[in-house]
Amino acid sequence: MKNLIAVYGSPRKGGNTSILLDYFLEGVGESSYSIERVYLRELSFSHCTECGRCRESGVCSVQDDIQPVYEKIVNAARMVIACPVFFLGPPALTKAFLDRFQAFWVRRYTLGMNPASEGVEKRGFLLSVGGFKGSEKIFSCNKRIARAAFSAAGYSYSGELFFSGIDHFGEIKTVEGVREKAVAAGKDFVS
Repeated sequence: MKNLIAVYGSPRKGGNTSILLDYFLEGVGESSYSIERVYLRELSFSHCTECGRCRESGVCSVQDDIQPVYEKIVNAARMVIACPVFFLGPPALTKAFLDRFQAFWVRRYTLGMNPASEGVEKRGFLLSVGGFKGSEKIFSCNKRIARAAFSAAGYSYSGELFFSGIDHFGEIKTVEGVREKAVAAGKDFVS
């Protein structure tokens, strides 16, 4: 059975981003993938301290709740990250998590190690919700940051689903077509 790691990157429990990820995982749930959920808001972890100790081994020396998540990232074939847009970027919680991909970056680009398991096609997907109406430009920072993190960890950026103009708690449930699009995207991502 293949693994999918689903990262809930919103600091708010049960908010629009979490609802969107739950819809996406409904589609994944119809496949043979096992789903490992990671709720960043429930973890105790530090930002990257740029201590430099990972430069020798490609292993982060900061001992906190991210250590077991590293192993899940290495072992998963698919990863989906869901985060809202806060001031045109991911919330601090998600950004701190993605900054901890520095150890993966070192493995891949400094030490020349393959962060992916042999023969496993690793694919990443980004889900994001923002309150600003109109332009998809509000998601550009989230997309660039996620794309870089996926690449460092050996994942190809394989898709995205963005919804703007959704600001109030639970509002995404009232937007026509969101659930259907997210379920379909989840199915497609693991097909």
